[in-house]
Parts: sequence; structure tokens; C-alpha cells
Amino acid sequence: MSATTITIIIVLIIIGSVAVLVISQAKEKARIEKVRKINSMQDRYRRLQRFLSEIPPQYLNKELRTMIIQRGIETLNELSKFKSDPALKTKLQQDQEALKVVQASNEPPQPVQIKDEATAKEISKLLELLYRFIERQRAMKKIDQASGKKYLVYISYLISKSKADLVVTKAEAELKNGKPRIAINNYHNAISVMMRIKDNPLAVKAINGYKAKIKELDELASKQAAKPLEGQATEDTANKEWDSFLDEDDTWQKKNTYDD
Repeated sequence: MSATTITIIIVLIIIGSVAVLVISQAKEKARIEKVRKINSMQDRYRRLQRFLSEIPPQYLNKELRTMIIQRGIETLNELSKFKSDPALKTKLQQDQEALKVVQASNEPPQPVQIKDEATAKEISKLLELLYRFIERQRAMKKIDQASGKKYLVYISYLISKSKADLVVTKAEAELKNGKPRIAINNYHNAISVMMRIKDNPLAVKAINGYKAKIKELDELASKQAAKPLEGQATEDTANKEWDSFLDEDDTWQKKNTYDD
């Protein structure tokens, strides 16, 4: 075998080894990218489900709820291209049914009260995640610019509303305990929360509602404050009448004594 032939064989072996290495790396890179995409889509779907299940239903209007479910359906369809899993088909059917129910419904959802600080913070966190999700969807042109802007304005209002609702819950509790003045203070705090987004028409509407409630409670508190005074006045009148009665009785006794 000549030196030239040997050299060619060695070169071919080297080229073959490099080719095998390149192909192997490309396959590994493709596998890693596939895993990354699957994980990313699974995370996205779980996040969408959290929006639907953990954000109080009164915060997600029909349009926003529809959008979230639709993004979930799209995510499942994308996932099915990368992996074959019967569970995906089941989830897809469930989400398609849920979408039909939401689109057909005209009744507002039953509100869920926010009762503690921890819950309010968690809801605010979820709403902030939803805000960023919509921003990304709009940047990727998954949502048109006009709808995206409308959603973002609404969610920024919801973030403040979730905090204000907690304060309103406290106000209602104080009112039940017969403390309208403390309830009024809580409604003032709710107004302060909403003033951070005072240019939002929904915030203006909420602020006006809180002001109307403050006026109502102020009248109630004034009536409560007047009641002890009315009670005292009634008691004083009764005492005077009783004293007058005793005086008359005493006069009558004296008159009888004198007549005797």
C-alpha cells in the first residue's frame, strides 16, 4: 500500500470521525432543545391553569378568561407535536369544553372574598405574572396590539383592586362589629390604593363608589353618636317628670295635712 493511499485513508478516517462527532453533537443539541421547548410549554400551561384556578373569578372577565383558555389550548396542541401522551388529549378536550362554557355564559362569576394579607399578595403576584405574560404574547404577535393594551390596562387595575378589596373586607368586618368610624378609615385606605392608578377609568369608578360608602357610613356613625345623647335627654326628661310627680304628691300630702 502506497504512502498516498495510507494518507488518504487517514484523512477519510479523520473526516469521518469529525462528521460523526458533528452529527452526534447536532442530535444532542436538538434533543436538548426539544426538552427545553417541552419544559417551557409545560411550564406555560401550568402557569395558565394557575391564572384560571387561583385568581378570584370576579377578576377575570369573560374576554380575559377566554384568552387564557385559548392560549392553553394552543400550548397543548404545540406540546402534542413533541410528545405523544394520552393525558394531553384529555386536557385538550377538557379545555375545549371549558372554553365553550365560558363563551356561552352571560352570568358573572360568584365572587370570592380576599380575607388575609398573604392571599392578597399571592393574587397580586399572579396578576403581575399575567401582565408579563400578555406583554410577551403581544410582542410575539400572539395577541393584537389593541387587545393587548386593553388587557394590560385592565390587569394593572386588578393589581390595585386586589389590594383595595382586602381593605374593603376589613371595613365590612368593622362595620359588622358596630365600628363605622374604623370602617370609614379603611375605605379611605382603599381610595389611597386606587389613587396610584387614578387615570384608569375603572379606578375612578371604584374611588367614587368608596366615597359614596364613606358618606353613607359617616351618616350612620353620626346617628350612633347621637343615640346616647338622645337616651340621656330622654332619661333627664323622665327624671324631671318623676321629680314633678313627687313634688305634686308632696304638695297633695301637705294640703291634706293642712286641711285636717
